[in-house]
Amino acid sequence: MKPKDLLIKELEDVSDSLAAEVLDFLQFLKTKRAKGSSGLAEAREVLATVAAEGTAGWEDLNPGLEA
Repeated sequence: MKPKDLLIKELEDVSDSLAAEVLDFLQFLKTKRAKGSSGLAEAREVLATVAAEGTAGWEDLNPGLEA
């Protein structure tokens, strides 16, 4: 069985409160993964800057933070 099928099977036998906790955790993981993807894109941009210019500014390395 695939993990998704096993998860569905397990969810059939849990209380509503536990199912709510599992749903909350799953949504957390999905959000975390989505944010991680954007972080990867930012890291690739910085690497491209380093490759082109030989360096990267502090602002590029820490977007949103003041130097």
